[in-house]
Amino acid sequence: MAKNYAVLGLGKFGYHVALGLVENGENVILCDNTESSFINLRDKAEQIYILDCTDKTALKEAGVSELDIVIVSIGENIEASILTVMALKELNNKRIIAKAISSTHGAILEKLGVDEVVYAERQAAKRLLSELTESNVEDIELSANMRVCKAVVAGYFAKRSIGTIREEDNVKIVAVKRGETWDIDVDSDFVLQRSDVVLFLGYKEYIEKIMQTIEN
Repeated sequence: MAKNYAVLGLGKFGYHVALGLVENGENVILCDNTESSFINLRDKAEQIYILDCTDKTALKEAGVSELDIVIVSIGENIEASILTVMALKELNNKRIIAKAISSTHGAILEKLGVDEVVYAERQAAKRLLSELTESNVEDIELSANMRVCKAVVAGYFAKRSIGTIREEDNVKIVAVKRGETWDIDVDSDFVLQRSDVVLFLGYKEYIEKIMQTIEN
């Protein structure tokens, strides 16, 4: 069943969340207190409202009541963030996700009944750190002569097709991760890009050769 969303506050975080929902074809209501926030979304979204997000009556008139998910991206103005969440709770919205700019702000939001608190900058930093520190290559021994290798695509494999790698390197590619999504049904003409993550399956000597190539 399709869900109904609202995004309140269209700063950097709110804008990208809103854009993602709109481009995914979701039913989403967008609200902000300044018209300029909607410049790049007017041609993409139908339900756009310039209003004070702390105003319960204005939110209700815009349809922000009893929705499945509401994202509050008003982190910089803590008072407005709190008052907005209070209004959303009174309007019986089912799930509220709110951005916080500090641990104290987040704790207050949790006390008010927010279902999920997002620390956008902190979480973005963690993701970057994870990417920077993640090993480029890992392997698992399946048997005496078979191994699986998980590797981040580097220069040697970048811009090469799955089919070419299978033929020239004598291994099978059983899955590819691009961004946050794994795909286990990859066509032979699929071309790898830097930072893709690949699961190779093959005989020990060929997997070892791939690992040495990537590590070097």
